[in-house]
Amino acid sequence: MEKYVAIYLRLSDDDEDIGEEKKESQSIENQRELINGYIKNHAEIQKYSIREFVDDGYSGVSFERPGIQKLLREVRKQHVACIIVKDFSRFGRNYIETGDYIEQIFPFLEVRFISVSDNYDSNLNQPGIEVGLKNLLHDLYSKDLSKKIKAVKQLYQKQGRYTGGDVPYGYRRNMEEGPMYVPDPEAAKVVQRIFKLAAMGKKVGEIADILTEEKIPTRGSYKNQRDLCKYNVGNPKKNFWMNSEVKEIIENPVYIGTYVCGKSTNIEPRVQKKKDKSEFLLFENAHDPLIDKEIFQAAQMILPPVKKHEKVKKHSYLLKGKVQCGYCGYSMTKTRSKNPSFSCRMGNRCGSHLSIKAKVLEEAVLKIIQKYIRVSVGYEEEKITANQIKEKLQETREKKKILEMKKGNCKSGRIYSYKQWREGQLSQKEYLDKKERYIDQERRYDEELEEIGEKIEKLVFWGGEEEGTGEDQGLLVKELTEELVDKFIEKIYVYGKDRIEIQWKIQDIFNG
Repeated sequence: MEKYVAIYLRLSDDDEDIGEEKKESQSIENQRELINGYIKNHAEIQKYSIREFVDDGYSGVSFERPGIQKLLREVRKQHVACIIVKDFSRFGRNYIETGDYIEQIFPFLEVRFISVSDNYDSNLNQPGIEVGLKNLLHDLYSKDLSKKIKAVKQLYQKQGRYTGGDVPYGYRRNMEEGPMYVPDPEAAKVVQRIFKLAAMGKKVGEIADILTEEKIPTRGSYKNQRDLCKYNVGNPKKNFWMNSEVKEIIENPVYIGTYVCGKSTNIEPRVQKKKDKSEFLLFENAHDPLIDKEIFQAAQMILPPVKKHEKVKKHSYLLKGKVQCGYCGYSMTKTRSKNPSFSCRMGNRCGSHLSIKAKVLEEAVLKIIQKYIRVSVGYEEEKITANQIKEKLQETREKKKILEMKKGNCKSGRIYSYKQWREGQLSQKEYLDKKERYIDQERRYDEELEEIGEKIEKLVFWGGEEEGTGEDQGLLVKELTEELVDKFIEKIYVYGKDRIEIQWKIQDIFNG
């Protein structure tokens, strides 16, 4: 295979921080244009074919990015003649790891490295203190950046300025001077109709039924059709307006011209905590309203009052978020009563009129799990003993030890091959070939070890570590628990009390 020039482009969420000017300067398209301009002025690069590797939305702090990992695999296979980036920070912000690649690994593998904005070309420049200093500064910048972004967003929120997120249904983002939102004529008509129906006394469910019957696209369907955002549309084969959607629209003051922000706070990267409504920041007359305040207030009257529910036992939430209607694909809700049931939340809109007692469903799920264990272990009898699972656990642990030994042999082989190359017993190509084979084998062993580790964890969970019960243990899973459901069940599809299907989170853990 002929070698090629690799262009690497990266944009992180953190790069979209302080104003449109910086965002544009760091954009993928801008990086691509800058690098292509550089290539046009260098004839020696043009003789190679060009391949592009992109990471859009990934931080440069870690090299665990799909695009860069794919590129580095190609480098190890010696398919890459040259790597071109806009600047060092696009390649990586971890100065130690970035420095290792630029100063040691790439020169050893005879890969030319070019950073256009830094005016660096490894064929012309020797890595030195300047490169190391730049990478260190990028590293420090990255660590400080998240704090700055948070501070800027908090300032913007206090000023009532747009800080990101989905634009409310019925509006579009204004990209020009003026208010941040402008009405979306088509969606605005639907919003106005919802409020009109509510002001007339129609309940939330009645309004949802009317919109569904008239085949008006749901919020998510409408936004996806127009590529306004990536939105969860539920079951794409159905177009059911949900009661919760209608309720969210009716109670949202954005439709009277009020901008609401500061609804959540970041407690750690990519993890947010919702604030109490009393802590929200409200800015009146921020944009054109879709309805007047009188209609808004009238519509609030049809919203059901917030009820304070008594604390319920933990087991009443055993299947929370797991149960879905097998016919329409929407979730089933559980009633709060002494004898609760699961019902399709779409009601008449689904047409199945599906309802099942919670106790009946939980018993059926438990029986399915018990049967699953019996079949998986290979025992068709009604009873599985702890000893039988312990045998499988011991066998699996022995496999793990063997794999760990094999992985260790690969590492030793890599070290010995390196010694042979340094002593002149192997050529560079022979050494690199052997090293790549060892690395690939180690990677396969790591994958197998990960699978086996999961098997061991699940075998222990099923009861393999219990002591002294022996043949009298019987069926190990005797009751449904929240831990059991959460760990092994993705979804439960209900078609009726006689037909229930389970989508498992795991594959058959007893195979092999």
